[in-house]
Amino acid sequence: MLRLAALLFLAVPAFAATADAGVRPRVAVLYFDASPTDPDLTAFTKGLAALLITDFTANPGLRVLERERLEDALKELDLGETKYADKSTFAKMGKVLGVEYLVIGNLVCLGKSQCRIVSRVVSYPQLDEVASAKVLLDPADVFAAEEQLVADLSKKLLSLGSIASFEPPAKRNHKLPLSTGVKYARALDAKDKKDPATQKKLLTEVVREQPEFKLAQLDLLSLRD
Repeated sequence: MLRLAALLFLAVPAFAATADAGVRPRVAVLYFDASPTDPDLTAFTKGLAALLITDFTANPGLRVLERERLEDALKELDLGETKYADKSTFAKMGKVLGVEYLVIGNLVCLGKSQCRIVSRVVSYPQLDEVASAKVLLDPADVFAAEEQLVADLSKKLLSLGSIASFEPPAKRNHKLPLSTGVKYARALDAKDKKDPATQKKLLTEVVREQPEFKLAQLDLLSLRD
């Protein structure tokens, strides 16, 4: 009987084990892939990562790496603007970042109104897919899709026992058009390239277009003398 119990225990995948109450797995949100023929969509992936990180961080069951740590890892691995959609690169990223999970995905738009986000969570070092979700992206409000994606992925991790708790991201009472989100993402890129003048210019435009966008407000305040 003891031998049978041991065999059954070994047969259960590690990621499906019930999470201990005090354990909070470390998670990194990588930049999603997007069509190289759409420069706005490609640019927005950096802004999308910032939004996802913010909402995943609000979940007490997770420890989420800051976007700046991802930038450091990309430089350390000398990936630059290279797409990293293969397991060997995921393995390198997981090792450098020191995480248990990587959030990856694709951002696709077919025309101006037909967009979707497809995302997966893969475990490290196994590189097994442990959760996935697909949401429609309304170009008039990227917040709705992003919040839904975080909620769907978190619920699946909770159901697997990969995280011990889950709180849905707070609903924002304002919208963020994709065009403004792209501008915010370009401001983040300017920050990464040590170009504060361009960063400030873009953030000023973003806040003017959406005064309630807190992330942009905080980033702009950090640039003021």
